[in-house]
Amino acid sequence: MFLSKLATYYTTFLSTMSSSSADAAPPATMNSTYVFTASVTLGKRYGPIPMVGGGIRVIEPFTGGTIDGPNFHATIEGGHASPIVLNDTTNENGGSVQYPYIYVYGYTSDGLPFYIQEEGIGNRASQNTRLIINVGGPHSYLQTSYVIAQMRFIEKEGGPTTVAVDCYSIPMIA
Repeated sequence: MFLSKLATYYTTFLSTMSSSSADAAPPATMNSTYVFTASVTLGKRYGPIPMVGGGIRVIEPFTGGTIDGPNFHATIEGGHASPIVLNDTTNENGGSVQYPYIYVYGYTSDGLPFYIQEEGIGNRASQNTRLIINVGGPHSYLQTSYVIAQMRFIEKEGGPTTVAVDCYSIPMIA
């Protein structure tokens, strides 16, 4: 009896998984909307800090920055990146694989405080991440937006290193 019910459940589960919605072809491209570009200046790098099980953590404080977009402008007062760098790994760009953990805070151009948390994967030169944005007022829509980003690492010879992060919102699929 138990095996019969289990077989019925399994057959029903498989037929549900192969329904027409599961067979639909994915879109050729994903629609996205540009939200803003965040630019931060990196301070003195701390570390490496060894991790149990391998890899290292590095701390890179932010000494300032800006966020500029069509509907969101802000000043970054502080924050830091604290990526975990895996030992003996490379990605398609030839760099060590990193799991970036990034935190920034500051004030919008209209005086509201904000906080952004960012996580993803990449290397020191390029990363794909997701942002979680906490801000109120007319910018509160950003709290329910799914924001993805790509980082550009900009080294200035003789000057501070800057990181630019281009951020895009993608829609939820109905």
